[in-house]
Amino acid sequence: MDLSASIDDLISRLQAYEVNPDDIPAFIGIDGYIDKIQKVVQSQEGASRIYYSTIADLGARIQQAAGLSAQLELVSQEIKLGGNAPIMAHALASIGVSNYCLGNFGAPKIHPLFKQIHSQSKLLSLGLPAETNALEFDDGKLILSEVSPFQSINWDYVKETIGLSELVAYCQTTKFIALVDWCNLPLATDIWSGIRQELLPHLKNDPRHFFFDLADPAKKSQSAIEEVLEVIGSFNSYGTVTLGLNENEARRLARTIEQQTGKTAGEELEEVCLFIYENMNLTNLLVHPLNRSIIVSPQGIHTIPGRLVTKPQISTGGGDNLNAGFCFGQLAGYSLEDSTLLGMATSGAYVQNGKSPNRPELISYLLNWKNNL
Repeated sequence: MDLSASIDDLISRLQAYEVNPDDIPAFIGIDGYIDKIQKVVQSQEGASRIYYSTIADLGARIQQAAGLSAQLELVSQEIKLGGNAPIMAHALASIGVSNYCLGNFGAPKIHPLFKQIHSQSKLLSLGLPAETNALEFDDGKLILSEVSPFQSINWDYVKETIGLSELVAYCQTTKFIALVDWCNLPLATDIWSGIRQELLPHLKNDPRHFFFDLADPAKKSQSAIEEVLEVIGSFNSYGTVTLGLNENEARRLARTIEQQTGKTAGEELEEVCLFIYENMNLTNLLVHPLNRSIIVSPQGIHTIPGRLVTKPQISTGGGDNLNAGFCFGQLAGYSLEDSTLLGMATSGAYVQNGKSPNRPELISYLLNWKNNL
């Protein structure tokens, strides 16, 4: 892959992209959080604070407190709308893709924080939002979430709250359906299965793109992961199916499949990706470690080099912006490699600048990326 030429091509196509204001091609769900973006104080002198820069440094401090006690000071950098679904929906709308977003955004009225979402993202609320403390570091983040508002949300609840006929109407014109944050909704598998069995058969038009993001499945049981992988595969009869994972999620999934099949995945991440793809019913697998992205499809496996942001303004939501950029590329008819490159650029611009980019900002980021190759 000629990275410089691919960036030039993406810039040209982004500049030529035209928005149809009456077109709502995407449907995204299901979660919704109030996010506190926070840093952990390591030391303080007067009004000056030094924050823990790595998760390992904080881990060592916590380990020292075992059997004793400790007090850690948190400093909130920002309080914002959160959740895989609304962040992805906002990012897609910022680039130019109108969408419906299903999740917990407030009841009986939309919470004021969710009114910050892009005007081209139409919110369908199921109830009160969950809450997250996102502790950010230079090398990653720790997400501490209170998800009790999701406990009772199953497919029947979704149908009763929104209405099946209304959901069919919302999805009828869509070309892309994204289902995310499986790990934090206890009954997410029931919802995804309900969509597959009761919603999709009512939809007309051409086959759709389906995108899935499990979020971190570490706390889920072997049987629960096996069940949701089977449900994801069942969407293949209605269109293309892409599963998006970070490196940690990919390795966890591989261990589950190893236990299920008795096969061995290998150690290299590319081997892990091929192993997952060969043992699931997917069209595409997208895996995004920090320094690159790996896409597996019927055409084989491809690795696209990334651009590491050394001093991130924010990291919570970076993966959701990557998913949004990738999905935009697929909706626009780009190749898998170019869609993946666009996803990494969308994520990089978000992490670097602290907000989802619009198209001019995305083009600026791509130009800067090219100039620094």
